[in-house]
Amino acid sequence: MTFGDKIMIAIFRSAFAVVIVAALASGPTGAAAAAEEQRVRAFSTWQGQGQMLQTGPSEATFIGMLSGRLYIDTDQGPVDAGTMVCPVVVTVDLKTRTQKGVGRCTITGPQGNRVYMELTCTGVPLVGCAGDSKLTGGTGPFAHVTGGGHFVLRSGLHELAAKGDATVKDTATGITFWREFNYQIP
Repeated sequence: MTFGDKIMIAIFRSAFAVVIVAALASGPTGAAAAAEEQRVRAFSTWQGQGQMLQTGPSEATFIGMLSGRLYIDTDQGPVDAGTMVCPVVVTVDLKTRTQKGVGRCTITGPQGNRVYMELTCTGVPLVGCAGDSKLTGGTGPFAHVTGGGHFVLRSGLHELAAKGDATVKDTATGITFWREFNYQIP
């Protein structure tokens, strides 16, 4: 395990910046500690690029890529945990102004190790698309990571849907946040 892997594990394990600093100095301590379930608050600010296309009389579909930084939210402020890139499909009902989405994400840490995650959500514009995330594995020390949590994704995708019935290539911005994200690294 490289020093960068130890840093990423320490960031994922900590809810307090003081604990993160101590963990960086000592690294993980054995299999028993690594197998404990951990809980963190996290968020990602992202930009989305893709296409919005009217796919029915009262439906529009966004197909694109969300990418940005992932942060662990500690009591002393956010700590950068790497990048998060997610290909997504979001369907917007133009009559009821509801939306549903699915995505698969890759979180890449400082040394290039990855964690994979699935997302599904439903909701309304401005309030957000809320749902569940599930970790599906990873690389290096995260090969068998498990866990997940409830999240909310807020974006400006509804503004793209309102532009009319033509195909729109555009950029949206947003935030995804987890008030409680659970995970276990065996």
